[in-house]
Parts: sequence; C-alpha cells; structure tokens
Amino acid sequence: MITRLVPTAIANGFGVVAHMIGAMIRRKKKADSRGRLENRILLASSIVCLSILLGSAIPAWADIIVYENLPTSLATPPNISFHNAVGPIIADEFVPIAHGQVTTVTWWGSAAPSSLWELVLQNNDPALGLPALTPPGNIATGGVKAVGVSAVGVPYAPLPGVFQFTADFSDFAFFKVDAGADYWITIANFENGWTWALALSGPSIGSENFNAHSSIGGPPFPVGTSCTDGGPHCGPWTDIHTDFGVRISAVPEPMSLVLLGIGLVALAAVRRWKVKVG
Repeated sequence: MITRLVPTAIANGFGVVAHMIGAMIRRKKKADSRGRLENRILLASSIVCLSILLGSAIPAWADIIVYENLPTSLATPPNISFHNAVGPIIADEFVPIAHGQVTTVTWWGSAAPSSLWELVLQNNDPALGLPALTPPGNIATGGVKAVGVSAVGVPYAPLPGVFQFTADFSDFAFFKVDAGADYWITIANFENGWTWALALSGPSIGSENFNAHSSIGGPPFPVGTSCTDGGPHCGPWTDIHTDFGVRISAVPEPMSLVLLGIGLVALAAVRRWKVKVG
C-alpha cells in the first residue's frame, strides 16, 4: 500500500509546485515592490519544494553501475570462497566511478551448493593495500557484513558452466562508496565448493589497483588492536594474483546534484526577472 501511495504523493507534490509557478506567472505584471517580493517568495518556495520532491523521487529507480568486471572463465584449480570460521574466503578490490549507497551486487561463478551467501564490503587500508583491519559489521570501523543473503544462480549464456547471482545488498546493510576510492568485496557461499569466476579482461566500468586476496584467518590478534576475533575477514591475506567477476550498483546522492541544477536555473530566472520588471 505504501509503495502505491508514494508515486501519487510525488505527483500531487509536483502539482502543487506547478500551481505555485502558475501563480507567480500571473503576478508577473505587477511591477510594484510588493508584487516583486511576492513573486520572489513564490519562486524560492517552488525551488525548495521541487528539490525535496526530486530528492524523494530519484532514489527509487536511479541506481547505476559503479563497478563492473565481467567473468571470463572458472579457475583451475578452483578459487573457493566459503563462509565459515576459517575460510578460505576471497576479497577482491574495486574502485567505483561514482559515489552513493550500494544497492545491488551481481557476481558469477560455479553452480552454488547453497542459495545463502555472505557479502562483505570493507574499506581499504591505504598503508597496506588490503582490506581494512577492522571487524566487519560496523560502518564506523571500516566494514559491513551481510550474512544470509539469498541468491539463486541462473546460467550465464556467454560462458557455459558459469552462473550469475544477484542480491539486493541494501536490504541487509548500508554501505556508502566514494568515486575513485579503493574498496574490497568478499562473496562466500554457505557451503564448501563454490568457485568464484575469474575476470581477466579488466573492469569495463570503474577500475582496480590491487589483485584479489585470500584468507583462512589466523591466531587471535592481540587485545587492543583493531581486530580481535581472528576471523578470516581480518586476515592475514595472501595475494592470489587474479581478479573476479562482480558488478556493483549504487544509488547516487541526488540532492546535491538537484540543488546545484535548480540553483543555477533559479539564479538565471531571478536575473531575467530583474531585467523585465526592474
């Protein structure tokens, strides 16, 4: 019911803005100071309302691909990524082309023994070129873990034996990326044996600076360090000298773009208005 009401509310809001602009046009012939003041108030109100409406409407359908590295083959021997206390898990680095909240993750690999997955997004440690040494699950400390993500593979036509998986990451966690920054993504199946597909042609969208890495965890880190659970997401990491197939989509933050565009239009409108009524 709510999803049906939102488009109606937005449409009604645009109707109100149109009415305000119409009233402003009807007052255009008033050349006295009171008329000019009323018109400027209407113009400012219209701009504010339009900004709010666009900011509400855009995120519903405007997610874009911020990184894409298409698969080329399955690895031999297999590069297994398995969700458990000691892995092995694989983390691949990516650099998005735009900033925003991650919404959808698509990846490729062998037929999966389970439809449940673990997806982890981590910041990059600039000193090491590795996933940030922080416990996943807390945005403030560098990572977000989504456990129990459901995704069923469908055959990927260009590559026989390869399957495509897609999950709505925003249903599980919030993770924001910035254009040009380094991040790491881990994708691991709940059962042993799933192989992440290689991507050897280089990203078609976005870029990368580091090879993928694998981890089987290690002894618990000393108390007082930034990672004390010793889980595989905290390393130690081993460079496996390859990259993997993944596509990441995000919803850009629209309000800054909307306000900038409307502000420029408003500035031009006010200057034109001054010329005509001044």
